[in-house]
Amino acid sequence: MEQTESIPVRDLFARTMQVLDRLSKDASPQERIALRRAMTTLRTSLPQAEMAQADTPSLDVVSQLRLAAGIVEPQRSDQAALKEWGADLVERRRAAGLSRAVLAERAGISESTLRNVETGRRAPTRTTIMHLQSVPELRIDPSPIGEHLSRRRRRAQDFAPNCWLTPEYDALKLHGELTMVLNGRGGELEQTYIYLDPSSAADWYAIASHELYTRARLLMPMSRVARCISEHVGTLGLDVIGLGCGDGKDEVRLTQSLLEHHRNHNLRLYLLDISRPLCCFAYRHAAESLADHSTVSVCAIRGNFRNLQRYTPLLHTQERAHHRRIVCMFGNTFANLHNEILFVRNSLQGFAPGDLLLLNVPAAMASASDRTAIMKNDRRFAGQTPLADMTAQDRWCADLLRRHTPGSKPAPEMSV
Repeated sequence: MEQTESIPVRDLFARTMQVLDRLSKDASPQERIALRRAMTTLRTSLPQAEMAQADTPSLDVVSQLRLAAGIVEPQRSDQAALKEWGADLVERRRAAGLSRAVLAERAGISESTLRNVETGRRAPTRTTIMHLQSVPELRIDPSPIGEHLSRRRRRAQDFAPNCWLTPEYDALKLHGELTMVLNGRGGELEQTYIYLDPSSAADWYAIASHELYTRARLLMPMSRVARCISEHVGTLGLDVIGLGCGDGKDEVRLTQSLLEHHRNHNLRLYLLDISRPLCCFAYRHAAESLADHSTVSVCAIRGNFRNLQRYTPLLHTQERAHHRRIVCMFGNTFANLHNEILFVRNSLQGFAPGDLLLLNVPAAMASASDRTAIMKNDRRFAGQTPLADMTAQDRWCADLLRRHTPGSKPAPEMSV
């Protein structure tokens, strides 16, 4: 197998021996015997391996620079350009010592797709290129280090779809249901509906932009979280899925921290929200904040995360096994669910072992069944905040009622 970098065989053997030695310390007696036998085999085969490396012709300097310069989409779609691009990919694959079948499996694409792009029969899509970028042995740097090395020019940013409407999403129907419940004789209004109204979305954004809210956000240890995620998933690519993302700022901070601490920068950020204004803002904020990272793709999704199990593009499949999914719920989103246990049990069925659920929840003031403790610990019930004074959250909900129920004058009422 040819080396992807000029690393002496002796160094590679030494590192392998160190790993095997560490493993043997915690292994069972039988496993320890097998590991010691493997270490003995490595010691005896080292001279032959060094001789084989010396006899292996290395890539010339020009080829090394060209391979290190990165690979981008073909400039043209004619047959000659596609064959040249495919030949470049074949050279990278062979330099990495990978067969076509192994590379297809590692990248999470079909072998026929890989064969078609290598032979120039089909132009590689951006999705295919991002899948290939997740295989570090190919040395596909998404940011070429110069035209004089890669002999390619970076194309201007083309128009590409950046938003997905979920199949069941119907804004007019949802708005009609909101109005019907508010003007009916009773019923339950699920909190998701509050964000449908553009004015309510703007009011929530004003609350989220407040200094106190921003300070609370910055207390979240995103760097520590990113390091833990990186240790857990290894070198795999990541899909960050923000459920009820709001303005998307927390999800962007997490993505930026992952870019800093995770070795594989092949990241996909999905921002899912039911509110059109918030979803649009979140996408724009993410796209602008992550614009310098060409390995990161951002997609906004309009839908209800309670139907997450229906959204197959976000779920685990064999073709996407080279990525791990991080489902995020920030800003008390999880705490506002009607039944948290049922949501985890029913809506997260499409994910696989190794995928992660990241929750940001407030500490409970008291048990939900302990009325005395609630009255004592809640600032408003304890008399520390007058009930007549409406907070920003109160006005947010009250203004929604006024807009959709003409003539009503809702007053804040609190009871336990």
